[in-house]
Amino acid sequence: MTKTDIARRVYNHTWKLDPIVRSLLDTDFYKLLMLQMIWGMYPNIDTTFSLLNRTTSVRLAEEIDEAELRDQLDHARTLRFSKKEMIWLGGNTFYGRKQIFEPEFLAWLENFQLPQYELSKRDGQYELTFSGPWMYTTLWEIPALAIINELRSRAAMRAFGPFALDVLYARAKAKMWAKTERLKALPDIRISDFGTRRRHSFLWQRWCVEALKEGIGEAFTGTSNVL
Repeated sequence: MTKTDIARRVYNHTWKLDPIVRSLLDTDFYKLLMLQMIWGMYPNIDTTFSLLNRTTSVRLAEEIDEAELRDQLDHARTLRFSKKEMIWLGGNTFYGRKQIFEPEFLAWLENFQLPQYELSKRDGQYELTFSGPWMYTTLWEIPALAIINELRSRAAMRAFGPFALDVLYARAKAKMWAKTERLKALPDIRISDFGTRRRHSFLWQRWCVEALKEGIGEAFTGTSNVL
């Protein structure tokens, strides 16, 4: 795995946009299986999916800049499945089964685009809604949540300098590794990662997954994240 200086990366936000979601595969694997089922059985069903913050004491609209949120959502809508990603989906064996994704479904998926969204504010909260055919709106769930969570993390760390960030992540890594060592001592334990939608950031999730792979070996059964 390529090593990334997470603290330096967090601090160096000098580019116009640092995309939170860089691939449509940055999602949970079950969402693709569900999507194939919806595509095959309910292609004409319209739905409305809304993201609501249940912890109302956290006033997201006052912590996350609306322009930054729109930029991230708009960027996610520009993403398409690459040729390499399509070959990977079509050629791999999942759960012991070859070609778990039907060729006709993959042909449709190749041109998939996340649909439009509606964003507004009310009482210190964002109201984020996705309406349209179910087979399009369903894939917004994971990236929308990941974008909201990482933007909140970025906002919380915006005032930190490079040394403060370096110490912050060093402490976080030490704490994570201490937990990994405690888990390693437990017999017959099995751990899986399902944290994409609530992660601090993509880079931090990737670091934690790699730490678990090294720290507890076969006791770590994997991550739901396709990437």
